[in-house]
Amino acid sequence: MGEQKKTPTINPADDEFGAVLNCAVRYAIGRRTYMPGLVIDFITPLIPHLNSKTLWCLDQDITEARWEGGYGDPKIDEPGWMQFHEAVRAERHRRGDKLYVSWRDRDAAT
Repeated sequence: MGEQKKTPTINPADDEFGAVLNCAVRYAIGRRTYMPGLVIDFITPLIPHLNSKTLWCLDQDITEARWEGGYGDPKIDEPGWMQFHEAVRAERHRRGDKLYVSWRDRDAAT
């Protein structure tokens, strides 16, 4: 008899899984296709289960996208990214993590 394959398990708190999610966001942000919605809808329910490193990276990438080409269509894509970003930041705040601030925003405030 052949060896039975185990069903893989996914741990949302795992660094490697988080890295894949970060890659998905980096790929999707700024695109004007179905991809941003797909990525946002997949990750949003996982937010409370992701580790702080993953959340920090998501916070940074979404913040910096403002300066690096934007979020896609301002009326279609941007509202979804802003809502997703707020959910990420709310979880980070709940955990007591310091929220990411772009150096560009810090420089503009001085």
